[in-house]
Amino acid sequence: MAQIGKTEDVIYLKNEWVIRGKIILLDDNNVKIQTAEGNIYNFNKVEIVKISVEKRWNNFVYRKSGFSSFTELGPLIAGRTTLDGVTTAAFSFQTINGFKFSQLAFLGLGVGADLYAIQTIVPLFISFRGDLSQHGTVIPYYFGNFGYGMNITQTSPQFTDFKGGIQYAVGFGIKIPFNYHAGFLFSLGYNYQETSYSQQGIKNNINYNRLAVRAGFFL
Repeated sequence: MAQIGKTEDVIYLKNEWVIRGKIILLDDNNVKIQTAEGNIYNFNKVEIVKISVEKRWNNFVYRKSGFSSFTELGPLIAGRTTLDGVTTAAFSFQTINGFKFSQLAFLGLGVGADLYAIQTIVPLFISFRGDLSQHGTVIPYYFGNFGYGMNITQTSPQFTDFKGGIQYAVGFGIKIPFNYHAGFLFSLGYNYQETSYSQQGIKNNINYNRLAVRAGFFL
């Protein structure tokens, strides 16, 4: 008899019924099985074609199309960055809303906030992403973002004229649905952002190259 986990007992009957669950009684004449819904069925062995242990049946199917929303946050990780060549902490938040046309194609608009140690960027971008599966409790997906990051860093006597630039990101993630259209998500990707500033009248360009680790939820 199958134990609780990734397998279950399956009874195939002569009338072509298939009953899945856990066998709770097995003797010379009868087989008693309890289904996932809690129902208990008792069959005489003459009614049974075969009994097997199989991979647990999963009929969950995530929706194929419709409005979708993603909200996620997490750190932007790097080795060396910015003005004096030291490592600086960075944190990212973003929300994306759009339409899922098919399993592989979602198109939406996103806005967020990337908080670097010395600069604050507000990215506005187009997001293209898609699910690599519609079945199961873990759904892999890919994503690609492209847009412009507005630099809203406050000026100071030393650093002035902060400007943003092109921003893009690519990566992969997983969704963990808890119903037909919503769940949790986790992603890992590459994030690029161009910025510049002036110091004593001299323009300096900074390109942020970061590993983005984000978690959140989707609708």
